[in-house]
Amino acid sequence: MAINIQSIQFKHLLYDVTNKPAKAVKVQVQFYNVNTKSWLALTSALALTSGKLAYTLTIPSRISTKNQTIRVVREVLKSGGTPSFRIIRVSQSRLPEVIATTFNATIIGDSKITIDFNKSWLLDSKKYITKSDHVVIASEVPMFELMNSIRVIEEEKETAVAQVSGLNATIISLSDERESLRTQLLSAQNTVQNSSQEVADLNLNLQTVTANLANERALRETLETDKANLETALATQREEMETMEVSGDIRAIEIERDTAFAQISELNESVASLSNEREMLQTQLSTVQNDIETKEQQVADLSVDLQTVNANLTNERQLRQTLEADKANLETQLAAQRTQIENMEAVSVSGSNFEVLYNDLQQQVSVITIDKNNLEQQVADISIERDNLQQEKVSFLASISQLQTSVQREKALVTAKDVELQTQKTLVTTLERENGKLQEQLAEAQDFTVTDHPNKLSAAKVYSSIVNDVVKADQELINSKYTLANVSLNLKTTVEKGPDGTVFGLLDYESAKDVSSAAISDISIDIVPTGNTSTTVNQKMPNILGLTETAVRKVLLNNGLKLDAVYHATNDKSLIEGQSFKQSPAPDAAVEEGQEVIVIFAKPIN
Repeated sequence: MAINIQSIQFKHLLYDVTNKPAKAVKVQVQFYNVNTKSWLALTSALALTSGKLAYTLTIPSRISTKNQTIRVVREVLKSGGTPSFRIIRVSQSRLPEVIATTFNATIIGDSKITIDFNKSWLLDSKKYITKSDHVVIASEVPMFELMNSIRVIEEEKETAVAQVSGLNATIISLSDERESLRTQLLSAQNTVQNSSQEVADLNLNLQTVTANLANERALRETLETDKANLETALATQREEMETMEVSGDIRAIEIERDTAFAQISELNESVASLSNEREMLQTQLSTVQNDIETKEQQVADLSVDLQTVNANLTNERQLRQTLEADKANLETQLAAQRTQIENMEAVSVSGSNFEVLYNDLQQQVSVITIDKNNLEQQVADISIERDNLQQEKVSFLASISQLQTSVQREKALVTAKDVELQTQKTLVTTLERENGKLQEQLAEAQDFTVTDHPNKLSAAKVYSSIVNDVVKADQELINSKYTLANVSLNLKTTVEKGPDGTVFGLLDYESAKDVSSAAISDISIDIVPTGNTSTTVNQKMPNILGLTETAVRKVLLNNGLKLDAVYHATNDKSLIEGQSFKQSPAPDAAVEEGQEVIVIFAKPIN
């Protein structure tokens, strides 16, 4: 139904890369002409105040033929549609520098509409996204937070590198100390070997001196025996001298006596010499024994030192192994941080998955907006035709009676006002619903930046998206002679556990080539239309984990719930074939009567 909008208020908040309000930036609002398929300037250059845009465009009742842009905007608004707007930066660039394209439209009263572009953050000039017909210089997502995270990780990387360098220096120092200890150990071992050799030499000398002493003792005993024999012989000769009477014999005996005394004197000298040698040998023996004790003490001390050195060397080896383990851990952390930095840089660099998905999402939003405008234009045309038919009817009734004509005209005006009001309410509701869907799509696009599979979605989002599409199609067929019946889908997916529940990895022909057939599950979905009313029963979801499909189906049937069975290949030995190991909703969650419950059963990998 046509509406009479007299003014359009544009709102927007723009921040720079440091999350501060943008300064010295002039912008312009453009309108997309569906007929010419081009963007046209709707306003002149507008200066931002502390990064804030607040501009009201007045639509006059009479528009000059030269200002066709406002005329087209007014026609779209009169038809009940919402024009497509965007904000660009005023610059000398060859291509338009786009700041924002998505907005929320709110109708205030009967004559004013507000276009709120929300918030945007300028990108770094090196990260501008160049398209064929424009350049994206801003994002609805604050990229400065990502840059701060990258900067923090780089600082942590520098700290880790410094720690690794310090550990390397410590390891080098410990290696030098280890070499020094090894040198000391070798020196100590050589000293011990030398001391052992000296002890062996001293033992040999001691054995030699002991043998010489024993020989000297035997010789001394022999001499003492000879001395005793000579003294006995001398005494015998003296007795014989006393009894001899012949002087010649006495003289001979005296000569023999003198000879015997001379021999005795020589023997006494030999005995004294042997006694002196014995004392000298005993002195040498005592000295050698003292030296042996000293050397043995030195050997004991060296053994203790050797044990201490070995213990220190063992401790140094353990410390070196610990430092090497710490170094390895730090290198692992450094590698992980480098990988994280590369991932984050990959996210923030031009052409990243996030920006690609974000830009694709913006393009999809633009296409959806254009399609929506076309549909609204078609609805407006149908409304005009209906009004024309109604006017013809009123004209036909006017021929009956002037009074009846006036009454019918008044009724028609009242009806038109009611329909117009209802149309406005429906339009607002539709815009809010579509805005919510766009927000969900943006959230899904942001979720894609943290996964390696571009088609991964939560099971709830898959089901709700399919059901919403079916509901939307059913609503579009309200005025048609056709209607939707039962809808059945068969999806090839991978199933895994995500942070928010079960996650499906939707597969196409190309992506299925890189996935093992054992990891692919068949998901069958049947969508059956229900009545307009439903009865909600507050109850809790039972725990059906560990049961077979038959038992699960019985439990759900008793609770007024439906089963959506999914068999997933797994190599978990703790699970048996056909045993349930995942369910959605979770146990004790709130459910409604007739709600469908997803249960995943184990299927062994062949």
